Amino acid sequence: MKNILYAVYGSNLYQERFVYYIKGGEFEGHTYQGCNDKTEPEDYGNLFVPYRLYFAKESSRWNGKGVAFLTCEKEENDKYHTLVRLWKITEEQFDCIWKQEGKTYYHRKIYIGKKDELEIHTITGCWLKEKNRPTEEYLWYMKQGLKETAGWSDEEIEKYISKF
Repeated sequence: MKNILYAVYGSNLYQERFVYYIKGGEFEGHTYQGCNDKTEPEDYGNLFVPYRLYFAKESSRWNGKGVAFLTCEKEENDKYHTLVRLWKITEEQFDCIWKQEGKTYYHRKIYIGKKDELEIHTITGCWLKEKNRPTEEYLWYMKQGLKETAGWSDEEIEKYISKF
C-alpha cells in the first residue's frame, strides 16, 4: 500500500485525538469508526502551506460551532499561510479518514506537493460564506496540536490563530 503525507491543520494536529480516526474507539464522548489498517501514523514534521485557515459550518460534534478549513484558492500573502502537521499514513487510511470526516463538509482534496518523494494531500471545503467561530474546546485541541507540532509558546499560538 502506498504511503502519503496527510497535511492537517485543525483539531487533527493533536496526536492523541487524531489516532482515533485510525484505531477507532471512543474519545471525549465521540465514537470513531477507525480504519481497517490500524497502523499508527508517523509524525513527519510540519510546513507552511499557501492556503488561509478559516472556521466555518455548524458541526454537531462541536456544539453547532465552526471547524477549521483551508481556503480553496491559494493565498498569495505568506503572512496568512497555514501551518500543517504531516502525518505519514497509507492512501487507504487517508480515504478512510476522509470518509469519517465527512465528504460533504470536506469535499475538496488538495494536492500540496511532495516531501521526500511522498505526496502531500489534505482535505478542505469551500465554505467562506458560512464562517462560524469554533468552540473553546475545539481551539484547545488545535492549540495542543500546535504545541506538539511547532513547539510554540501560548503567546505564539494566540498570535498565529488571531490572524484567522
